[in-house]
Amino acid sequence: SAKSRTYYNHIRPISIVGGVSKNEIKALESARGGMARVSLCIMWLQEFLAREYLASSMGPVHPPILSRLFGDCSDGLTRYNNARKISFIPFPFVHSQLSAIYAVLVLVVVPVMIISYVKQVTIGAILNTFTVLCFGGLHEVARELESPFTNEPNDLPLVTLQAQFNEALLSMVAGFHPDAKREENYEDEILKS
Repeated sequence: SAKSRTYYNHIRPISIVGGVSKNEIKALESARGGMARVSLCIMWLQEFLAREYLASSMGPVHPPILSRLFGDCSDGLTRYNNARKISFIPFPFVHSQLSAIYAVLVLVVVPVMIISYVKQVTIGAILNTFTVLCFGGLHEVARELESPFTNEPNDLPLVTLQAQFNEALLSMVAGFHPDAKREENYEDEILKS
């Protein structure tokens, strides 16, 4: 239900590296709709990249590499829009109703068919159980696929995946390879020569 899903999402929030400031929360709340919020965040990320590049705090990054970062942001927004379309365009009602009717029909017709073709009752019962369970399971999987982006206990562990992604980001930002020369040492060597 929606209430249990809201409770589940509330007790397992997705963590954000660096947190969210009060001004950012106000800006996100004033944005109308999910698309506007995501576009706002992408704009903030691109603005941050441009500002850091202009301040030379990224080091000697060449423009083609920087343009690749902007391209990746654009690709991410495109993929978000595709996932959003999948989420908001409902599965055809007629198809889901026919699927449900067919599942009930299989539940009634398959036992009669199996018993009429199989002479031993135990083998017929086993085949019947297996066949009806398979069709019922396929129907339940189809129902789960109708709403792919909910955050329920049976779905992908989005919070865990986000936490692992944040951890990877933090370890990448933490520093260079231990055997690599640091930028400060490189600048000192240039000044000495």
